[in-house]
Amino acid sequence: MRARAISAGLISIGMLFVGIARAADSTPQPILLWPNGAPGATGTSDEDKPAVTVYLPDPAKNTGAAILVCPGGGYSTRCIDFEGTLVESWLREHGIAAFILRYRIRPLYGPKEWLWDAQRGMQFVRAHAAEYHISPTRIGIIGFSAGADLAANTAFRTTAGKPDAADPLDRVSTRPDFLILGYGSANAPAAGADTAAGAATSAPPTFMFCTAEDMSHLTGMMTLYSTLRRQRVPAEAHFFQNGEHGVGFAQGDPTLGEWPQLMFNWVRANGFLTGETRVAMRGLVKLDGEPLARGSIIFTPIDIVGAPPAIGYVFNTGPVRGEYAIRADQGPVPGKYRVEVRQDALRWTSNAQDQMQLRMNQKARGGNMTDADRKEYAEWARKRDLSPSIQEQRVYRKHKPTDAADMIVEIKAGEENHIDFDVANH
Repeated sequence: MRARAISAGLISIGMLFVGIARAADSTPQPILLWPNGAPGATGTSDEDKPAVTVYLPDPAKNTGAAILVCPGGGYSTRCIDFEGTLVESWLREHGIAAFILRYRIRPLYGPKEWLWDAQRGMQFVRAHAAEYHISPTRIGIIGFSAGADLAANTAFRTTAGKPDAADPLDRVSTRPDFLILGYGSANAPAAGADTAAGAATSAPPTFMFCTAEDMSHLTGMMTLYSTLRRQRVPAEAHFFQNGEHGVGFAQGDPTLGEWPQLMFNWVRANGFLTGETRVAMRGLVKLDGEPLARGSIIFTPIDIVGAPPAIGYVFNTGPVRGEYAIRADQGPVPGKYRVEVRQDALRWTSNAQDQMQLRMNQKARGGNMTDADRKEYAEWARKRDLSPSIQEQRVYRKHKPTDAADMIVEIKAGEENHIDFDVANH
C-alpha cells in the first residue's frame, strides 16, 4: 500500500511538471520591434533585440483597450514576473490587451535607446490594432519604478506619425492615450518647452500610485502630480501610508492590493474601456412627489462591456430643486442602465441657496452690516434646526416598493438625455 502511495505521489508530481512544461510552451513568443535590427544595436543577443510579447483577453471580455507594460528594474534588469506577467494576467482578466515591452538596458545601452524602444512599442500596438481587435485611440502605457520613468518619458516626448513613411509603424503616433505610473516618474516638460512632444499640457490623462515609505519616488510623483494639475491635465494619485518599493500589483495585500482596482475604476470612468460616445444627462429627482433634498442618482451599465457608470449629485446648489446634471465627459454611453436613487438627508438647504446667508454675506462684503443686521443674523442662527434628519442613507431601486422590477432606463445617443425620476416610500 505504501509503495502504491509513493507511486501515486510520483505520478502527481510528474503530472505537475508536465503541466508546467505545457504552460511554458504556451507562452507567446516575443515579436521583434525591428525585425531587421534595432537602431544602435551593438550585438545579436535577445538584449540587443527590443520586442513585445502579446497577451490578449478572452473575446467575450475584450473592451478594445490595450496597455503597453514596462517592467522596472533600475534600467539594469527587467522585473518580468511581478511587474510583467502578473500584470498582464490581471489586465486580460479585466478585458484589456497587454503588451509586455522588452526594452534595452544598461550597461549595453542608455536612455536614448530604451526611449526608442518604448516609442516603437507604442507604434507597434497602434499599427496592429485591427489585427488584435483593439482600438487605436484607447492604448495606454503602464510602468513600474524605472519602467514608470520610461512610460512617463514616452508620454511626454512623443512623435507624430508620418503618413508617407515606408515603415508602417512610423506612420502612427507614439503618444499613449493614457498613462499609469507605479512608484516612479519622470519630470514633465515645463509648459511651452521645446521638446519632441511639445509642452506637458499635451500629456495624456495620468494615474499614479506610490507609498509614503518609498520617499524618493513619492517626492517626484507628488511634484509631477502638481505639475499636471496646474496644467489641467486630468490626473489621479493614490499615495498609501505603508509599503515597500517594488510591490507590483500587490495582489493579496489587503491594503495596497486595492490600487489595481482603483486604477481600473479610473480607466473605466475616463471612458477608455469603450468606444461608444458618452452623452450628457439632466433631470429632476423627486421623492414622494417632492424634490430630493440631497442625495445622488447612480446609473450602472447592464451588459455593456467596458461602459462607465455615471453619477449625478443632487446637492441643490442651483435654483432648481431636485435637479441633477451630468456632463458628457462624465456621462453614460448609449445602452441600458440600472438606476439607483440615494437619499442623504431629509432636509437640507445649501449655503449657496440660503437667502439669509446670501443677504448677510452680501452686506458683509460691501461693508454694510449694521448692528440690527448682526442681531437678526444671530437670532436666525440660534433658531436653526441643525440636528440630524436621517439615521442611514436610504436607497431606492424601484419607483415604488411594490414594483417587481428595478428602475432601468435606456440611454440614447445624442447631445443630452433628459430623464426625470419620481420614487416613493409607499
